[in-house]
Amino acid sequence: MGQALVYGDRKPYVVALIVLDGEVARAWARHNGLDGSDPDALAAHPQVRAEVEQAIAATNARVSRPEQIKRFTILPTEWTADSEELTPTLKLKRRVIHAKYRAEIEALYT
Repeated sequence: MGQALVYGDRKPYVVALIVLDGEVARAWARHNGLDGSDPDALAAHPQVRAEVEQAIAATNARVSRPEQIKRFTILPTEWTADSEELTPTLKLKRRVIHAKYRAEIEALYT
């Protein structure tokens, strides 16, 4: 994974937006016999989803039940300072991400 935004403010459970690290994802894809050139296809691939599910399960094992991620989506685009999701020091701009990906977040609650 590259970055993740966990969200659950005033919601019944916690969800996450996951962004793949482009370089790592392409290397992982080559190692696993997949075409890593298309970020959209890679983000939607079942093997990638299974790998992310394992990482989330490992994370969930270390936190209390209310803090555990129940649902997630993998976004095909990387977050950068140029695309305004990150600050120049690479911190998440939560308000920008919430506004830009509101539909994806709400879809995780339907």
